[in-house]
Amino acid sequence: MNLFVKVFLFCIPTIIAANSYAQKTEIGLLLGGSYYYGDIVNTNRIQTQTIGPAGGVFLRKHLNKRTCFRANFMYARIGAADSNLVDKKSAFQESRNLAFYADLFELSGVVEYNLILDYNKARRIVNRAIPYVYGGLGLFYFEPKAIHPITGNPVNLRPLKLDGSTYSPIAIAFPIGAGIRYYLNRNWQLGFDIGIRFTTTSHLDDIAGDSRYANPATLPSEDAKIMLDRSVGGINSSGGTQRGKLNFITDIYAIGGVTLTYRLWPYGLGRAFRGAAISCPRFY
Repeated sequence: MNLFVKVFLFCIPTIIAANSYAQKTEIGLLLGGSYYYGDIVNTNRIQTQTIGPAGGVFLRKHLNKRTCFRANFMYARIGAADSNLVDKKSAFQESRNLAFYADLFELSGVVEYNLILDYNKARRIVNRAIPYVYGGLGLFYFEPKAIHPITGNPVNLRPLKLDGSTYSPIAIAFPIGAGIRYYLNRNWQLGFDIGIRFTTTSHLDDIAGDSRYANPATLPSEDAKIMLDRSVGGINSSGGTQRGKLNFITDIYAIGGVTLTYRLWPYGLGRAFRGAAISCPRFY
């Protein structure tokens, strides 16, 4: 978890840096869904059964009219099952019959680039709808689980080493995405944001692309032996057979949803949201 602390400390100086946009700082909420691409979902066709809930909070710091820095804390539930294949064309996956779900907790920082200038002229919002694109860096924590076929209880898969490998529950994410936000007034914005996260792990689903089933004799428990082979007919019980499918790409997840944003210093308190302009009181 020390990596999360380091990323957070990296974000702080940018967020609180003093400049002409010192009061253009906003806090926001995202509510929406998540999607996963890996060894189970690996086609271009959307599998609706794979869409899970997602949400989070973020802090946006306007650096100038074109760019912003955004720090995010996001949650997503991802999951998939070989039995839910859309096209039913993979005999390997149908027979393999693996399934998983995982809760992801992400801390990230991204730089947004506004495709339209974001500023006020006196009391008038010049452009209410601001489309943007972004990219950045983050860390996330995940712990893949599956349902025990006998007890029906969730089982943490990582400690079982079902493919004979050890991996960390913390990985790096490279978020890229796009969105649009609309000024309801000078303090509130409503928007939509969607981003894809390329990752450094192939184990979101507990299946490495080039992995093979572990030897049952090397597994730590009886539950591990039960969870090892969920294939139709138990054809992989002896270990050593192919388990993964994709060996050329790491796993990917996406988060998208509706955003609601509020200025931390509402318009009318102190310096207004007007670029470099400062309004002076009138006495007539």
